[in-house]
Amino acid sequence: MARTRDEALHATRRQDILAAAARVFKAKGFHLARTEDICAESGLSAGTLFRHFPDKRSMIAAIADVEFERLRSEIEQLSTKEGILWLTQITAAELEQLIEPKGFELGTDSWLELARDGEGRKRLLAVDQTLRQMISRQLEQGMAEGWIRKSVDSDGTAAILLALFSGLQLGSEVGLAVNTKATACAIADLFGGLLVSRSSSTNSQP
Repeated sequence: MARTRDEALHATRRQDILAAAARVFKAKGFHLARTEDICAESGLSAGTLFRHFPDKRSMIAAIADVEFERLRSEIEQLSTKEGILWLTQITAAELEQLIEPKGFELGTDSWLELARDGEGRKRLLAVDQTLRQMISRQLEQGMAEGWIRKSVDSDGTAAILLALFSGLQLGSEVGLAVNTKATACAIADLFGGLLVSRSSSTNSQP
């Protein structure tokens, strides 16, 4: 029982540190952020902080891992049949909810810093490749099932879907104005164009 409590406390403090670090990184930038700032933001001592993370780079790597998993889950849902059909009817309110900042809200400066690091860049590229392949496989499955047009380029469409939502979320994070009504209509048209039309599927039946 005591071990379970200790593990829960460890996980909670780790989460608190990462959340505080993400806020400080976003506010000050990775290089100007100090461990003292993160301690003040989290309300934890330097000793506690260093027991969990040896330096700022280990913190940003841990934050990125959590954000990668969140993004993977979101993209996985969007690229299913249900997700794509939902996108063909998406409303402005639903788009706003989809692109609003979530998770740790790691700032652009921190993502760039991660990309400059050798291991961090490898991780970014690996996650990007995994997401593209996942979307592409879902689209190819849709073609095999007959609800996605066979002329669709699955790899190209996967790249567009990933870039589209990454870009919209980035714009939302940095405070850019997004006309969600017009954008939602454009997204609905874009993804509606992937589908086999009812008339086509009817005409193809014997």
